[in-house]
Amino acid sequence: MNSLEPLSRLAAAPRRQIGLLISLAGALLVAFFLAPNALARSSVNTANVGDSFSRGFVAYWGSGSQDFPAQLETTVAFWFRFHLVKAGVSALLLVVAVALGVVLWKRFRQRIGGQAGRVPFLLPGAPVALLGLFALVALVANLQGAAAPFASLLPMLTSEGADGELSATLAQVQQQLAVHPGGQHSPALTFMISEFATYHAVLAGMAALVALALAGASVVLWRRLKTSPDVRARRAMKFGGTASALLTAVVLVIAFANTTNAADSPQALANFFAGGW
Repeated sequence: MNSLEPLSRLAAAPRRQIGLLISLAGALLVAFFLAPNALARSSVNTANVGDSFSRGFVAYWGSGSQDFPAQLETTVAFWFRFHLVKAGVSALLLVVAVALGVVLWKRFRQRIGGQAGRVPFLLPGAPVALLGLFALVALVANLQGAAAPFASLLPMLTSEGADGELSATLAQVQQQLAVHPGGQHSPALTFMISEFATYHAVLAGMAALVALALAGASVVLWRRLKTSPDVRARRAMKFGGTASALLTAVVLVIAFANTTNAADSPQALANFFAGGW
């Protein structure tokens, strides 16, 4: 009986690690939706950021300056902090998801009495992979938003329709974009074009890095597939390698599209205001 005690402790250790990591993931998911607004709170918050940005944008366009008016400065600063906090929580969630995947994989590969784990790896592995994918997408999106907070706010100008001063302002933006780079244009337009280029360039760069990492993971999994003697492990690696390869293709398309938009940001901005975001 005593000879089985160390074995039982080894079996219990991964279960405790899995329980702790699942708890951490749950807490981080709650923090992802609640913490950013609380930590970044100012006179602007998620409830009024759209209205505040619309009013600030109208004032900015009519100011004849590249410098933000006070209201717009406050709104953009809030949006920067909001995305920065979300990016931090997303990064932690991604670390936890990876750690959970590693523990599950080790538990799956663990041999007890010459037998592989009874539960197929894909059963618990699939939700962990989805959690990791969610964390990765959220991290990239929020880093993009923090790098170019003004550009990431632009969809709020058209999300619920525009009327009055905002509608007239957006019409002027479109008119100036139609003749850009010729003709007279507001100093605000120069900043908007530059910010829009940054917004897409950041996503293009991060997408390229993600694609490289996914391609590397796919290569490693397919190589290990050839040498693994375990049927279940081979099945899991085959699934992971295929999924990584498919995701690589998707991410490369995203990188290419955003590179194109960054290279011709005036046209990309014109397409956005015409409803082509």
